[in-house]
Amino acid sequence: MPAYEYVRKNPLRKPKGFEPIVQRWSVGFPNNCAAFGVTFYGVQGSDAAAVYGSAFFGWIEKVLGLPNGPSVHDHAALVDQNGLYTHIVAMYWIDLQKRAAWDNDPMVTEWWNDKARLSEATGYFRETMMVPVERQETIYWQDYPAAMMLSPDVSVYPTPYCGYYGAMRDRLPIAGVDDLVPDYPELPAPAVRDTKGARWKITMPSNVAVIRSAASWERCDTEQTDDYMQQLRAPLDRGMDFLRQNAAVTGCASLRFQQTCDITGAPRMETHALGYFLSLGHLENWAENHASHDAIFKAAISRYKRYGKSNQLRTWHEVFVLPKGQNAEYVNCAPGTGLSLYFDGERLN
Repeated sequence: MPAYEYVRKNPLRKPKGFEPIVQRWSVGFPNNCAAFGVTFYGVQGSDAAAVYGSAFFGWIEKVLGLPNGPSVHDHAALVDQNGLYTHIVAMYWIDLQKRAAWDNDPMVTEWWNDKARLSEATGYFRETMMVPVERQETIYWQDYPAAMMLSPDVSVYPTPYCGYYGAMRDRLPIAGVDDLVPDYPELPAPAVRDTKGARWKITMPSNVAVIRSAASWERCDTEQTDDYMQQLRAPLDRGMDFLRQNAAVTGCASLRFQQTCDITGAPRMETHALGYFLSLGHLENWAENHASHDAIFKAAISRYKRYGKSNQLRTWHEVFVLPKGQNAEYVNCAPGTGLSLYFDGERLN
């Protein structure tokens, strides 16, 4: 069952009598879990050789294995808008006390805070969030565990809210009583900060919406792989391009379209987007009102209808609507990395 319930004030958007084409599943949390932690650690460089030759990987392997390390983590890579090869490690903690202990472990802090990071050939970042359970929604296939669903500390349940526009908000417990409006209606003007050779901390406003959204074709036969690449991947690529290129219009402060991989960068047959929107409403506005997402949604529904129970493509997503004060830190990064263009920023000594 869902981990947190409200007496709903805002009506559900689920159409009366609606039955989804495909049943999907959501994460349930332990009764004593009021919030969980998510952190994205990244390294960027001129190319893959520079990134995988950096000090980051020897360090990250050690700290992932600490006793209070994340309950689950995964890896992804991309070439960002600056043309820099980037590797990102996504980490989840269901127990915030363990996350706090890990964050303060000398093996973590001493390397991260070392001034040597400011003069290396690579840049580093971490985007850190504490997510109250009522501020998350997730959707997975039961037979394809991924991301937070892989944590041994959570369970899954069949969600009644899937397969229609508005289901994302319906799955968010707090949306039953809170409209989740942003602190300001539009992204602020971008502030190009001198992040190279420096350490910057960015503080996010209230109700920033973070989404991880993935598609895996590793179980697809040749026919279904070709169908995915031709019918669904093409509009997906166009939609991601639109978000990257139209931050002011969409409220999308950062969009990374990533190749899921292992710690060495070896790719898996899965891609996923990691996006930060000014609010859930901004994410919904693109999802429900722009032709680029309408093409993705229609292609996905068409695929489910075409293949039915024999569909081999697996998708998942996670959305977190953050309370005020979540932060990101950029160390020796190129200008414009991640959230460094927007929101309140402080150059750290």
